Amino acid sequence: MRKNFSLARLPKWPWLGLLLLLPVLAQTKLPTFFSPPTVKEVGSFLATITTDDYNRDAVEAKQLMEFMEAFVLDVRPPQDYKNGHVPGAVNIPLHELPNRLAELPKGKPIVVYCGSSHRAAMALLFLRGQGYEVYNIRMGWKGWTGAGLPVEK
Repeated sequence: MRKNFSLARLPKWPWLGLLLLLPVLAQTKLPTFFSPPTVKEVGSFLATITTDDYNRDAVEAKQLMEFMEAFVLDVRPPQDYKNGHVPGAVNIPLHELPNRLAELPKGKPIVVYCGSSHRAAMALLFLRGQGYEVYNIRMGWKGWTGAGLPVEK
């Protein structure tokens, strides 16, 4: 049985920046993918999820990649990607994601990661809102390498 969402059980740092930033972005006149309806949807989404609905530890993520042939998305800056990445990962930095959606497969799970899960959490929210099936590697690159899993350079 899944437990109801509780802010107390969520790590605060990945969500804090997003929650602080969304009201500002909703009022800005600059082009952004955070429109007022998106902000409202994100709020509804955050109010209904459970803590582990979309997070997978590195080993679980690797199994998802192997058995479900998930697309692996690295949202870190290009230099971080060049220094090492999950085998088969495609690098689309977070700030480029809205303009590069055509590069992502529809109808196939996506496993997203960044350095520690902060940017990946934002990518997950955005992509879920676009209709993609997305999962985040808990602790991102640090979680992957910490589990001793394979790395490509």
